[in-house]
Amino acid sequence: MEPMIFRTLGRTDVRIPAIGQGTWKFGERKEKEREEIEAIRFGIENGLTLIDTAESYADGGAEKVVGQAIRGVRDDVFLVTKVSASNGSYDGVLRAAEASLARLRTDRIDLYLQHWPSEKFDVAETMEAMAELVRRGYVRFVGVSNFDVDLLEKARAALDGVPLTCNQVAYHLKDRHIERSILPYCMENGITVMGYSPFGYAPQFFGKPGFPETGSAERAVLDEIGRKYGKTAHQVALNWVLRQEYVVSIPKAARLEHITDNLGALGWALDENDAARIDDVFPATGKPRADY
Repeated sequence: MEPMIFRTLGRTDVRIPAIGQGTWKFGERKEKEREEIEAIRFGIENGLTLIDTAESYADGGAEKVVGQAIRGVRDDVFLVTKVSASNGSYDGVLRAAEASLARLRTDRIDLYLQHWPSEKFDVAETMEAMAELVRRGYVRFVGVSNFDVDLLEKARAALDGVPLTCNQVAYHLKDRHIERSILPYCMENGITVMGYSPFGYAPQFFGKPGFPETGSAERAVLDEIGRKYGKTAHQVALNWVLRQEYVVSIPKAARLEHITDNLGALGWALDENDAARIDDVFPATGKPRADY
């Protein structure tokens, strides 16, 4: 397997893997728990030490799985979790963080994110609590998820000297909306973009774009480019996501073969002609997302 590449988190001096492990849907089925733990541990052993989870995944079940998986290797892991918008009050954030720490069986969260913008609580109140968690030593770094530029500005202003280090957003070949304004803003202001769903959305998200299907014109291009490099279409797509220095990606990988496949996106680069072909087939429309 190719060695991991690293990216700097925001404007800190901390380096994190360019590819991490997403845990959405983990912890929902008890009979899958052992397989999920083994997948996380296998990933860690192979350099995927960035692990992303959230209190809302399986109502805390994913955090419990992660807590078991990182036992004995906590210091080797960069741990990310997220507070739900419904817990966005000052006291709610503090309580949520304490509950996440207990489920994760750890004494600190490396990166704590506001999962979605809240319609009930002002972002300033949420960020004030996040800054307090940093002061108490429960959280090392603060970030957000699914924030547009206006909300990023408000979050940064409310953190009172605590840097906003990350914005976690959807980013894949068929959803390039962040290139319109979010990605340029983050690059200009030293905010790491942590892209989720690098292969598109799961079938549960009806109407949202998934990975190009076998037999489609889009898939044919990815397959052809992949053959040139000895890579799969998925590896081509993930390599494309990681072409930006400010971007890391957190594909979900509940099985060992998926993790191995993800690692195959490292150690090579698309040439200019192939990158241009991908741009032609998967154009960045510049249209903002309705849910951002």
